[in-house]
Amino acid sequence: MPKICQSCSMPITDNSLLGTEKDGSRNNDYCIYCYKDGKFVDDVSLREYIEMNVPFYKQAGMTESEFRHHCETVFPTLKRWKNNQN
Repeated sequence: MPKICQSCSMPITDNSLLGTEKDGSRNNDYCIYCYKDGKFVDDVSLREYIEMNVPFYKQAGMTESEFRHHCETVFPTLKRWKNNQN
């Protein structure tokens, strides 16, 4: 099973897709689109984050409705959102 970003659930298929810490080292939990220089790229609530991601439904190979359901179901189980579900 491929590793997935613990913020957006994107498959991390290569280490070049891993986010970075302040010192430039790779973070094994988050992708480059979610985590850079030791912090999350977007400082938003879970609800806001879902809305930000819904436009990517085509890239995920789903309908908008399917992808929204995926986000609403999967995101709350991910490390970033487990204790921060506002």
